[in-house]
Amino acid sequence: MLKTNWHTHTKRCGHAIGTDEEYVLAAIQGGVKTLGFSDHAPYKEPNPGSRMNIEEYGDYKKSIRSLKEKYSDQISIHLGLEVEYYPDQWEELSLYRKELDYLILGQHEITYNGISAYHIDKGDDLLDYVKAIEAACEHSLCDYIAHPDVALWRYPGIDGSVKEAAKRIAEISSFYNMPVELNCGSGVLHGPKTYTDGTRYAYPTRLFFGEFAKKGCPVIIGLDIHKPELFLTDKYLDRALSVVEGLNCNIIYDYDLITAAKERKKKFY
Repeated sequence: MLKTNWHTHTKRCGHAIGTDEEYVLAAIQGGVKTLGFSDHAPYKEPNPGSRMNIEEYGDYKKSIRSLKEKYSDQISIHLGLEVEYYPDQWEELSLYRKELDYLILGQHEITYNGISAYHIDKGDDLLDYVKAIEAACEHSLCDYIAHPDVALWRYPGIDGSVKEAAKRIAEISSFYNMPVELNCGSGVLHGPKTYTDGTRYAYPTRLFFGEFAKKGCPVIIGLDIHKPELFLTDKYLDRALSVVEGLNCNIIYDYDLITAAKERKKKFY
């Protein structure tokens, strides 16, 4: 089992279940020593089923900070969010960056209320997805790139645009020393899917992590937890690790994300 997980959701996002305390207790039972909560960040317009409402943000902070204190002798808890790079939501993004322990980047739409990354099926949209990731890193908005290959969910198959996207994200990660995530969430939870290049998990994708390995990009494993009981199984972790077997990826199990976040906050603009 992993001792550290920075990618943990709550039921506020609308597609997770369980109380905040149930996540903490399950993490403790599963042997986790450092737990980061990073639920989907709220923005001005509600998006039921995808992210928490802005009205829930205060309760989110209060609840996680209370649990941090309550279980301080058993587990180290940190408060973050999973954000997306939306320039027209900069007021909210700036607030989150300044007052939370850390932020992870999970770009699910190219633009706010725009094209869903899960629905990308054209090369131009895929490269626009990469541009959003690059902009977030340039502005020091995030502390690691969550599921960098999530845009391959519906993409027909590995082609030149996919290869270019993988190469560019590897270059971004290397240039900004920005960790990328080996994600153990939906991509492996739903099992293999059939594409033009064969049957494989939607993500993580071996091609992407082959590029990350070439560049020596730091890799953080993220469980992407949406149910407390998932802290108690290695099934999906093992699936994700099977994708990168033999690639010599630079997987960092004890990365000090909080110290790194403090340094990146100084560069945020």
